[in-house]
Amino acid sequence: MSAIKVLLEDNQAEEFKSMIYSLITEEVEKARFDSSIGRQVVNQVEIADYLRISPTTVREYEKLGMPFGCIGKRKFYNKNKCADWVTEQQID
Repeated sequence: MSAIKVLLEDNQAEEFKSMIYSLITEEVEKARFDSSIGRQVVNQVEIADYLRISPTTVREYEKLGMPFGCIGKRKFYNKNKCADWVTEQQID
């Protein structure tokens, strides 16, 4: 396999670097949003993924006192509060 060599002027190289940086930054932000990284409040499926449990276990934990909020029929979970609650439930 042969390589293609591209010669760019200095300003073109800087523009190219800037374009690549912007593309990568956008895609990382999209991935962070899709995976709920950087968001503190998440839905039931996302908290299950975050805690590495099933959504069924999330519902069982709710009955045992794991904190959550509701707006209408939608439930929301604070990742730190839920993780702290799970940690507090562990037997010494």
